[in-house]
Amino acid sequence: MDSSTVAQLRKENRRLRLQMDELLRQARVNEKKLRRLQVQEMELLGLDSLAEVITTLTVDYPRSFELAQVTLVLVDGDNQIQKLLDQLPGGMRQFHGVILLPDGAPLEQVFADLPTPRLGSYQEAVHRPFLGHRPQPASVAMLPLLRRGRLIGCLSMGAADAERFAASKDTYFLERLATTVAVCVENAINHERLAGLGLTDPLTEVNNRRFFDQRLDEEVMRAMRGKAPLACLLIDVDHFKRINDSYGHQAGDSVLRQVAAVLRQHLRGQDVLARYGGEEFVALLSSAPLERAEIIAERIRAALERRALPLESGERLRITASVGVSVLHPQEHRGEFRSLGRELVERADRALYRAKEGGRNRVVAVA
Repeated sequence: MDSSTVAQLRKENRRLRLQMDELLRQARVNEKKLRRLQVQEMELLGLDSLAEVITTLTVDYPRSFELAQVTLVLVDGDNQIQKLLDQLPGGMRQFHGVILLPDGAPLEQVFADLPTPRLGSYQEAVHRPFLGHRPQPASVAMLPLLRRGRLIGCLSMGAADAERFAASKDTYFLERLATTVAVCVENAINHERLAGLGLTDPLTEVNNRRFFDQRLDEEVMRAMRGKAPLACLLIDVDHFKRINDSYGHQAGDSVLRQVAAVLRQHLRGQDVLARYGGEEFVALLSSAPLERAEIIAERIRAALERRALPLESGERLRITASVGVSVLHPQEHRGEFRSLGRELVERADRALYRAKEGGRNRVVAVA
């Protein structure tokens, strides 16, 4: 064998050794990635709370994986996810990394007939609706979340490194992550829905007294920590017994459902609304001083007075309501949270009594 052939063989052997070394190195990298992914999967699968799942994905993941941002985009055609998040302490506003879509059309445009991760450089027209208005990343990965063949959302990840999510990158680990996230999100939503069945009034579909009692202490503590006023509104449908006696209990039920709908329209997502009992509703308004609470209460009273509520019989019924308003000013109190909450509701109840004694269809507020 001549010297040139030997040199060529040695060169080829070096090339093969380098290839083998690179394959071994990549295998070790992939093994580390897999172990890390398995740890993350186990942590995710152990979460029941929707708030915990969202926080893990949108707050913890950017830190753990050195990402510029992560957003969770979910299809919420019936607004059920919005309602679930609004019912949590702090409401929807605390989840900056969540984007809710009224339908799946925008996602279907992105993934078309191939629901696999989409990687590439940031394109504002394509990615901004799924990443929000934060500083734009250099590269983006959009992971479709599929359950039973249905696209329920996507996990959007942005990186400052243009090569991090280059279109040529392998997507095996991202596909596995997407599968786990989809399962966890669906399970968490179902868990919250089941939990909410015991905290929702079945007639009006607003929260019930049990839910309100739980949230009252939480809202008082939040008001005390933030030094922000907390208002309580007690709303009572005037002469409700006459409605039941004159039109029947089905008509009365219809009136309560429609009153609840009007109340929802005039309250913010972070406000707490509940059916307090019978024809009485209660609302907690965060960061609402007395003047603001009075304005909202008057808007509710006026809206109910103006509206002619349709009944199944075809008739239209006009009703009125009385409203009692009270406000907790944290800087004036240092009492125990539970007693402060009870006092807040009791003062609203006394104000409501005065409204009814004064002729009904009016708002009475106490400081």
